[in-house]
Amino acid sequence: MTLLRSGVKLTPMKKLSLYVFLGLMFCNVGFAETPKYDYKNLNKNIINGWKIEQFTMSEYKNVPSEIYTLTKGNWVLKCQILYFFEDVQTVCTIP
Repeated sequence: MTLLRSGVKLTPMKKLSLYVFLGLMFCNVGFAETPKYDYKNLNKNIINGWKIEQFTMSEYKNVPSEIYTLTKGNWVLKCQILYFFEDVQTVCTIP
């Protein structure tokens, strides 16, 4: 059997490797979806099923902060809460 007009013959090994390659490409697409999370609200993430695994207090440039490590299945979510003089900011990201 030849592939297109190029005259390249597809031996059974080439066919097998082509099928394996295409199968792996399409299988990877189904598992790439990340779980939903709110990047600005720790409480919404906890309500939506994320579980707190670890909690630490630290300081970032003389600003007190809390760092939460949350998990959902095999996913990890890091949330940092910064306490400024007149403001509180929360940032959550999947590392």
